[in-house]
Amino acid sequence: MNLLSMKLSGTPKAISPGKLGDCRGINPKGESIGFTNFYMTRGGDPVIPVVGEFHFSRFSSLHWEEELLKMKAGGVTIAATYIFWIHHEEEEGCFRWGEHLDLRHFVDLCGRLELPVILRIGPFCHGEVRNGGIPDWVFRKPLEIRSNDPQYLALVRRLYREIGKQIKGQLFQDGGPVIGIQLENEFMHCGAPLDAWGYQSRVFMSSGRGGNEHLAELRRIAEQSGMKPVFFTATAWGGAAVPETDTLPMLAGYAYTPWIPNQPPSREYIYRDLHAKPMEAVGYDTLQYPVAYCEMAGGMQVSYTARPKVSPDSVEAMTLVKLASGSNLLGYYMYHGGSNPRGETAYLNESGLPRITYDYQAPLGEFGRVGPSYDRIRSLSLLLDAFGPVLAPMGTELPEGQSEVKPEDAETIRWCVRQKEGSGFLFLNNFQDHVELPDREGVRVELDTGRGVVSFPREGTMVLRSGMGAVLPFQLELYGLHILSATVQPLTKLDSDEEPLLVFQALSSIPPEMILDKQTAAGITAPGGEVIEEDSAWTVKPAVGQGHWVEVRRADGGKVRIAVLSREESLQAYKLKLWGEERLVLSSSRLYAHGERLVCTSEGSHTWEVAVYPPVASKLKTSTGSITVKRADGFAVYRISVHAYEPELSVSITGGKHAAVRIDPAWPEQVSDVFLEIDYSGDVAAVYLGGELLTDHIHYGEVWPIGLKQFQNELEQEALHLSITPLRQGEVHTFVNQALVERFEGQEIAAFHRIEATPYYQAALSIDYSE
Repeated sequence: MNLLSMKLSGTPKAISPGKLGDCRGINPKGESIGFTNFYMTRGGDPVIPVVGEFHFSRFSSLHWEEELLKMKAGGVTIAATYIFWIHHEEEEGCFRWGEHLDLRHFVDLCGRLELPVILRIGPFCHGEVRNGGIPDWVFRKPLEIRSNDPQYLALVRRLYREIGKQIKGQLFQDGGPVIGIQLENEFMHCGAPLDAWGYQSRVFMSSGRGGNEHLAELRRIAEQSGMKPVFFTATAWGGAAVPETDTLPMLAGYAYTPWIPNQPPSREYIYRDLHAKPMEAVGYDTLQYPVAYCEMAGGMQVSYTARPKVSPDSVEAMTLVKLASGSNLLGYYMYHGGSNPRGETAYLNESGLPRITYDYQAPLGEFGRVGPSYDRIRSLSLLLDAFGPVLAPMGTELPEGQSEVKPEDAETIRWCVRQKEGSGFLFLNNFQDHVELPDREGVRVELDTGRGVVSFPREGTMVLRSGMGAVLPFQLELYGLHILSATVQPLTKLDSDEEPLLVFQALSSIPPEMILDKQTAAGITAPGGEVIEEDSAWTVKPAVGQGHWVEVRRADGGKVRIAVLSREESLQAYKLKLWGEERLVLSSSRLYAHGERLVCTSEGSHTWEVAVYPPVASKLKTSTGSITVKRADGFAVYRISVHAYEPELSVSITGGKHAAVRIDPAWPEQVSDVFLEIDYSGDVAAVYLGGELLTDHIHYGEVWPIGLKQFQNELEQEALHLSITPLRQGEVHTFVNQALVERFEGQEIAAFHRIEATPYYQAALSIDYSE
């Protein structure tokens, strides 16, 4: 048996104002944002925000609203974006703020959607953009970038003034959504390829000079330009400069790093107390600031020389490990992919990366496609939204030796606790990048909480499958119930004066059970499950799945309902404010709320179901197709059916590596997008329309998806041209005395295996006021 045990200290985390105590903002509605040394607050209450990076200039402005709504539905509570200087002033003195570069419109949309914003305003950004985002023409001037060189600062002042004009009136204190601003990026830590240099050999620009004095000058210029947010931020990894006060240091976590050749297993999946002992040396007192991440890998952009495939397991596991290790702000880079805009004089990608695509294997991809990590992040974000105020003040406690575990160690079980006064959460992790961790048989955890010993499970042992993680509660007070322990993971909750709902998810390989204190629970029924009454506690072994309820009668006479969803159902669960109240919604389709409409997008299937709890008293209608409803075990289950559509597609392949694809752009109303799915063998590929490069793809073992919605009008006139650059297997001989003539001996691989079109059906549900 793998017995894991620990006696908790019971010492509460020392919470103080810290270095950010003066960073407090109040908007005209009286809503406030503030900080302690350990967490962010909203209205004075602890919160654990989820930040999603989305570069507005890399996506069509026509679809920003839909994508932001998808981000909100996915659990993002703060949007972050770079403002790439080169995108807006590619030609000196000619600023562009229209269409996909319309910062004002993007920020306005975030405000209307009640989505706070952190702006990363450079002037150096990186983001795999040409010159790290600094325009080519800057390098033709006799100045030193990223320093207090007066000529450089004069250019920065002009840039910041332009940005300030765009966001005037949009700061939180003015009633707008902009709560934070990042100055520079990775300052005095790293540079970026100097693509403007123009030669084959890579030359990197300066990582910066002047330390905090330069950051102070940038802040002074920003504030003079009207940009004085609730707080400033600074990237703090790699020895980067961080101002001592009024600036939130932010961290990064990447497990698949193209910049490290032959990458070993990373340290990202080892538990530690990040508040007390960060992963690397930093230039600030970590106990005075919350542990905040702005760049946890939501994926990774493949380059020509490095093509990592990022699994959704890795994204989910990193979230759990950073949360367990004390992080109280979780930010994903990227949360939403995009496409590099086309420059006037050059492509705007960083050398060695795709010219157009910046899909990043992100939860939401280049064309808005939903990736597998989207559901993983959403399920954890639901947990943070519902239980974050309880979790945020809890400190990390590590079993002996946990922080010294080596990434290559496949023997030691990885676990830790976050707790306050004996109440908290047990965290388990069985994932490590670049190492296959084994299934863990016979696991049992015993915690002496100071309020009694709790065990996971109550009797016997459990199994941790390879790649999985878990968050299990103990000694937790929720809705007047005292949960002594549980082997199910909290998912969300719905407040109600009559019968509040607690929702958990059952984890694969761990039998579900909940132990409830009889002093708070007078009676329990669990149809389909088992309830065992003991002297001081109830042991509940619930039936798992939608519609199976555990009904608890509290000692004070109140009621609490508990649902335990399966893992599959949990990954289909949303918590959305609809039709007057918050509701739990389950569906295999993709959902978001737009006002009083529930928008459903189904990938390839013209029929799908949406289960809503609590049921809606009014009749619902659908914007297209037909809708039927049935009541099933407390849920209202709506079945939506729209007319099936088969996209008219013709494909002509020439020479194995070229394909002409024609597709009818006259889609019916129930189709919101059509995705080409291209399965090919080769090195890289590109798609052209009317001679213009639409996007490209460096092959890394996955099918290449291309959303056509943005190009729908042009498809009527032209065929798409797909082109593969072959993958070479063999030897290249270079003849130096013949002007570097190359001769290849071997096999060239280039082939299209499948080109298909998948319709994305969409329908919106709303109240039928005609009834």
